[in-house]
Amino acid sequence: MAWTLALRCLAIACLSASPALAETPRWVTVSSRCFVSVDVDFAPGAFSGLGREVSGEFQANPRNLSDGVSGQLTVRVASLSTGLDGRDKEMMKALAAERYPTMAFVIQAVSVSFPSVSEHSDVLLTIQGRLTIAGVDRVKRFSGRVRWKDHRLWVRGETRFKMTDFGIKPPTYLLLSVKDEVGVGFDLLLDPKDGSLQAPPPRPAPVSPTRPPEPGPDLP
Repeated sequence: MAWTLALRCLAIACLSASPALAETPRWVTVSSRCFVSVDVDFAPGAFSGLGREVSGEFQANPRNLSDGVSGQLTVRVASLSTGLDGRDKEMMKALAAERYPTMAFVIQAVSVSFPSVSEHSDVLLTIQGRLTIAGVDRVKRFSGRVRWKDHRLWVRGETRFKMTDFGIKPPTYLLLSVKDEVGVGFDLLLDPKDGSLQAPPPRPAPVSPTRPPEPGPDLP
């Protein structure tokens, strides 16, 4: 009876220590190192805007992204700037910034090119989620990439869509309308929320196939 109880306790202890059952690491944005970008086509020439008031929290296991990735990113609309006050004013009006002060993206699913994150090369991502702009939700996909950088995760991504998908009328500037399709991207540096994590071990180098030895001369 005592041996049975001891074995049960040992089994429970092993399961509790199993990495597969551990809580997925949580990550938060580094406020000074994150931004969202908007690229707009305009008849006289394209222009871009950056938003730096970005916040987010995510769950991901850098040793095995296949465990699942979740989280949400939020940007304050008023932080978007193209460098020209008149142009920014039209953009805030088009985005109804006073009524909808934030934009958000909630991850639904992520597919990866390789399960573990590396320091020396990117893991390619396809990120699907719900994007909310001006109070309208749409499912969108971002092409992204992630790598390990100074004990942090460096994540970038981009997509293109039409402003009218979100009920936004393309704004005008200098009496000319900008094109409906825009590019949206993000560049995030993520800190582990619950303490530093070690980088995953380097990926094994591919092994080149070896040729069989040449047959030797026949012996007399």
